[in-house]
Amino acid sequence: MAANRKFEVEFKVKCSAEKFYSMMTRDVLKLPRYAPQNIHNVQVVSGEGELRLGSVSVWDYVLDNKPFGVRTRAKITAMDHQNMSLTFTVVDGYLSDDYTSFSNTLTITTPTQRDGNYNCLVKWSVQFQKANDNVPDPTYYMKMQEDLTKELDANLLKEG
Repeated sequence: MAANRKFEVEFKVKCSAEKFYSMMTRDVLKLPRYAPQNIHNVQVVSGEGELRLGSVSVWDYVLDNKPFGVRTRAKITAMDHQNMSLTFTVVDGYLSDDYTSFSNTLTITTPTQRDGNYNCLVKWSVQFQKANDNVPDPTYYMKMQEDLTKELDANLLKEG
């Protein structure tokens, strides 16, 4: 069995940390309007329309390596509003075909010193275990996280 692995990416974002975090939690149902190139639909199955600890959501999104959208069902297994962090753990769907475990943690921080070109840092950390050694690393998923972050940032800035 393959070992647990972890990938991380971090981006400088110009919109406020609070706006970005709110879009990924309380306003998650609006995400397809703010990131339509990446997210086609989000449904919160449990959680009264917003992501909360224990809530389950269904995501329809685009990946570079697939000519069509994919669907993943995930559960929020960790959430910390004060530190603007949440962890999605895949329950079933596209990613569960190749990975026996797959979780994605979003952490948003406001740096104490910055150069004026950004307001916060958005970090995505993916922990996964491959179903077998022939499964590729999820670099395509990390690319989707980058595209989502950039598109969401740009559209939140337009909103003002």
